[in-house]
Amino acid sequence: MITSCSDDDNKGGREPVEVTDGVFILNQGNYFSQINGSLDYLNYSTNLISRDVFQRANGRSLGGTPNDIVVVDGKLYIAAADENRVEVLDVKTLKAAAPITIKTPRALATDGRFVYVTSYAGTVSKIDVSTGKIVATSVKIGANLEGITVLNGKLYVCNAYNPDYTYNTNVVKLSASDLSKQGNITVAANPNRILNDGTNVYVISWGNYMDVSPCLQKIDPADKVTKLTDGATYMAYHQGKIYLVNHVYSKPDYTVYDLATSTVATFIEGKELFQPYAIAVDPVTGKVFITSYSKDSDTGKVSYTTDGYIAEYDSTGAFLGKFSVGVGPGSLVFASHRE
Repeated sequence: MITSCSDDDNKGGREPVEVTDGVFILNQGNYFSQINGSLDYLNYSTNLISRDVFQRANGRSLGGTPNDIVVVDGKLYIAAADENRVEVLDVKTLKAAAPITIKTPRALATDGRFVYVTSYAGTVSKIDVSTGKIVATSVKIGANLEGITVLNGKLYVCNAYNPDYTYNTNVVKLSASDLSKQGNITVAANPNRILNDGTNVYVISWGNYMDVSPCLQKIDPADKVTKLTDGATYMAYHQGKIYLVNHVYSKPDYTVYDLATSTVATFIEGKELFQPYAIAVDPVTGKVFITSYSKDSDTGKVSYTTDGYIAEYDSTGAFLGKFSVGVGPGSLVFASHRE
């Protein structure tokens, strides 16, 4: 989330509050059909989508398979895997600075001072947001690295699978300061998505698509792993709850895992969604956004080459609307200010 204070902060003794301006939607495109990725923006004040805002601001495409996006210190960072670079944009003008070269970057995390980048080269890189330069790169710690989160000076990195598509069973723990390896944490096969709540780390393993099912697990401060629930593909955290999307084997379902009570409840039926691809919760308003691929009108199956869409819900699951976005909407991030 971006945090930028106005000159009138704390005027009259009032504490400034965070206000969400909108949400950026990062579309991956389609590698096999040579459809480049794109960036869209939903403006809260107008309730309108602006399409392909990176292209319009910079006169060039994001390129192939942009995978992840974070916002920090007034800048957007985008991992563009096929282009072997991380794009850095001004969050207001969307003008791009010189890109940062990293081989096949996949996932991003930030602690406010640095951006950490996983790579299919099996390494993690550390970018100083004040300079836009790489200040450290780890040794090779795995194969195809996916999700990453930073908590209490440590990085937790999903070592998902190998080039031969055998699946790994470890989250790698690194020191955030120098990227030295602190150890391996054993989890279920194919760890892919990861986040934290300020105390614990939560990881979704996707299994092996045969006899090992996907699941949500907790890693506590002592690195003890506890399985919380089956049936999880994507997730987002908000105020003690993890919002889950499951769609690996059958009809998708959408649930909420309450961390305080260890219970799972249905969030939405999801009739508005065909094949979900990402979920995010606005940390200020509690609104929930879920992206989806579209249905092919001829075959009735999922279309990986036409525009997807994003559905919006309030915190109770009431449907608020949906908007067309680019192909393969895979990541979301919120822009905000303080007033």
